[in-house]
Amino acid sequence: MAWIKRNLLFVVGLAVAAILLLGSSFYLYQSWDQSQTALSELQAKNQALDAIVNTDPFPNPENLKQVKEEQQRVEDFKKSASSRFTELVKPEGLDNAAFKTLLEGRLAGLVREAEHTGVHLPEKYDFTFGEQRKVLQIPEKALAPLAIHLDDVTDICHILFAARVHSIVAIKRTTVGTNDSNSSTDFLLAKKVSTNSVAGAAIYPYEITFQGFSSELSAVLSGLRDAPKAFDIKTVNVERGTAVETSSTALNPALTQGMAPSMASRYGLGPYARMQQPMATQASARPNEPVLEPKLLRFTIGLDIIKLLPTTAPKAAKTAATAQNAR
Repeated sequence: MAWIKRNLLFVVGLAVAAILLLGSSFYLYQSWDQSQTALSELQAKNQALDAIVNTDPFPNPENLKQVKEEQQRVEDFKKSASSRFTELVKPEGLDNAAFKTLLEGRLAGLVREAEHTGVHLPEKYDFTFGEQRKVLQIPEKALAPLAIHLDDVTDICHILFAARVHSIVAIKRTTVGTNDSNSSTDFLLAKKVSTNSVAGAAIYPYEITFQGFSSELSAVLSGLRDAPKAFDIKTVNVERGTAVETSSTALNPALTQGMAPSMASRYGLGPYARMQQPMATQASARPNEPVLEPKLLRFTIGLDIIKLLPTTAPKAAKTAATAQNAR
């Protein structure tokens, strides 16, 4: 202790030196650890750089220019493809009275067009809107989706009438709200209106069943292809057709005005109905001669109507598209 007292400054200096030595050792260890981490990151970056340098094609200015040109081609293709799709339009200002007027007018027009073109319809057919014709009040939120469906069904019927199919058996759509009965055969219960967020489009499923011949099927498919709306045909099913019971109005000769005689004779309408039986009897009376008797076919087409969501009001458009799924 006496020695420490005599050499106090030396002892203090030695202690300070020891502390500094420990601190520098700790700092050196930390620096070495950080340098190892930095070295590992540098090696990883070098490996990534080597992978880029060795890629084929190499990202040189010429290849980057080609990439930009390809991106522009994709954008141009998207713009040109978008011209084939109509934009989803949500009807505004609809109330029950306005929708009822629109509905009755459309359905009456479709019935008149069917009579004029000689297309048979099911008895008292409502074109999937029978529930809406019965009820007095329709929920306000269902009016716009129903109007969209009504517009689509009208366009589909115009194509069937233009193709002069023999008869419309059924048209099916997705349900809207609680006014559409889940037990009805007018609806696609397993499908719903959906939206594709990547393409920015709403998809409306439909199914149409009609009777005719292969020429009518060809005309319907051509009409769907050339329609302003984008029809995406998913399935086509062909079955043997059945006889169609026609009402007295369907056989009225006045309804065949404007029809080609061959078309009226083909479907047994008007005065041409009397021409078919004797000819068939006479042909069948010839012995050992084959008789070609055309048979009706039943066609069922499953399709989607694709509509682009409005770019100005995407939230409102998405609400209009997804409102079909409300139960």
